[in-house]
Amino acid sequence: MQNKRNVSLNAVRVFVLTARHLSIVQAAAEIGVTPSAVSHQIKKLEGELGVALFKRSHNFLDLTDAGRRFHDDAAAAIAAIDRSAEALSRDQNEIVVRVSISLAVRWLIPALERFKAMHPAARVRVETKTGSSISLGSGDLAISYHRAGTNPAEGEWLAADMSRPVASPALLAAVGYDGTGDLGRVPALQCSVDNWDWALWTRTLGLDGGAIQIQHVFDTDDTALHAATAGLGMVLAPAFLTEREIRSGGLVVLPGFGPVDLGHYRVVFHRHENRMTRKFRKWLGEEMQRMV
Repeated sequence: MQNKRNVSLNAVRVFVLTARHLSIVQAAAEIGVTPSAVSHQIKKLEGELGVALFKRSHNFLDLTDAGRRFHDDAAAAIAAIDRSAEALSRDQNEIVVRVSISLAVRWLIPALERFKAMHPAARVRVETKTGSSISLGSGDLAISYHRAGTNPAEGEWLAADMSRPVASPALLAAVGYDGTGDLGRVPALQCSVDNWDWALWTRTLGLDGGAIQIQHVFDTDDTALHAATAGLGMVLAPAFLTEREIRSGGLVVLPGFGPVDLGHYRVVFHRHENRMTRKFRKWLGEEMQRMV
């Protein structure tokens, strides 16, 4: 059997830090050691791996192809180790929940006081950083979104995205739209990368996709909903993201059209979740059921 290569975890950490800065001096300053100590660790790692990780030329430092490949995997692994270590050192009442900024500001944060009333000892940290790869510690949760037709293996069901078009009543009055006539008279707002939501909505309802006239483009649901409230156009959104505006009359559901299932939200969690995280996950489901 071929012997496995044994590499120093400390050397890998030093390598990842140096690759981030592309500077031995800056890496040394960040961890409080001398540049020669950093150079020693990198040379040690290169010897253990049997490849050159950096190209060196005077004061210039860059990754080799092998170094770039190793960094892509090593940086993710070091980050996962750090998250797991942080989770173990946390108080069992601490929770980190990762969620999109739109879901955070429009649903989760306004509802958090109800969770705090039930569990006063809980401390919740909301991170509005999302990505395709989710790595969680035992005190972490993430709310992920998946388009209709996808069936990911991770996590548990939270809610369907039953979206319908909403617009300001002033805009509908201005264009003379009452649920009949040409839908193209109502300008539309785009907040998905490739406008897939409007395409799915029109296709599901058997409408001509050309009837939707995109006037403005936004990068989040939240900004698009603010724009809709300002009268710039109609936007697709589920009820739980528009509760405040619907209740105040700032937005109304476009007459004549029902909701369409565009996708769903899931809660992703660590298999060794702590006690407070388990309570928070249960509360998320109950809170969403209250809203939909």
